[in-house]
Amino acid sequence: MPFATNPPASIFYERMAEGDGPAVIMLAGAGRPSTDFDNTFYAPLVSAGFVPIRIDHRDTGRSTALVDQKPDLHAIKAGALGAGSTPPPYSIADMAHDVLAVMDAEGIEAAHFAGRSIGGLVAQQLAVLHPQRVLSLALVMAMCRSMADVVTDAALDRLMAEGSLDEEAYVARQLGVAKANCMAEDYDEDRVVEGARIAWRRGVHPGGTARHFAAIIAAPDLREALGTLPVPTLILHGRHDKVIPLDKAKETAEAIPGATIEVDDTMGHDGPPRLRKSWGERIAAHLQAIQTAV
Repeated sequence: MPFATNPPASIFYERMAEGDGPAVIMLAGAGRPSTDFDNTFYAPLVSAGFVPIRIDHRDTGRSTALVDQKPDLHAIKAGALGAGSTPPPYSIADMAHDVLAVMDAEGIEAAHFAGRSIGGLVAQQLAVLHPQRVLSLALVMAMCRSMADVVTDAALDRLMAEGSLDEEAYVARQLGVAKANCMAEDYDEDRVVEGARIAWRRGVHPGGTARHFAAIIAAPDLREALGTLPVPTLILHGRHDKVIPLDKAKETAEAIPGATIEVDDTMGHDGPPRLRKSWGERIAAHLQAIQTAV
């Protein structure tokens, strides 16, 4: 199994197609392993001649779990809002360097990126730090700075209270998350249960989502730096996203020169099969247009 190392983390990744086509690195949302990028999503990329590579962030899947670190999310939020200074266990930049370690291990000089939620933030941070390594960005559920001003204290309480779950408790948790975040017409208990069991068996680590949120809350404001990037960017966002407000996606689009934002009136903060399919198709078209223009 392929791993790359960025101490103290060992990062698991998978090539989802053979060949020497342009790489598309796929980065999942907070606390979620890369299995969220299933064949429904990446099949259009493969058909278009690209090589998708999915990466388990640190604290997800088969990558290193930093379970001994238990962040005080309220203190980190207060610091992000200007009251004190409590650092997260690791930063968005640390997670970006995890991705660079994978690229170096695979000999990839530059890649396209498809990032969902925190995955998109990591991709933007990588583009700011090492713009020569990023060919394009496709951001699903996008933000480009700290979420401290919108994440509620109640949500932080729930994250900090999560200890060691067993598989059934995790499935129940994901059913509750889906009910809260998806469109009513997309709620399918069987689909959510299946996805939760796939994620569990890949690797769900105690406190992993809280540590990811710590990094999100402490994230730097990337808007000024993004304004200097000539990186073709597509943003796909749901009008009904309750986790990342639409305004966060719009300001991301405004920050990146030439970025295209498409707002879906039928989308919340969830990835049912119909959306995964449409995201994959739209991103494949975005990348083909970039390749044609080169």
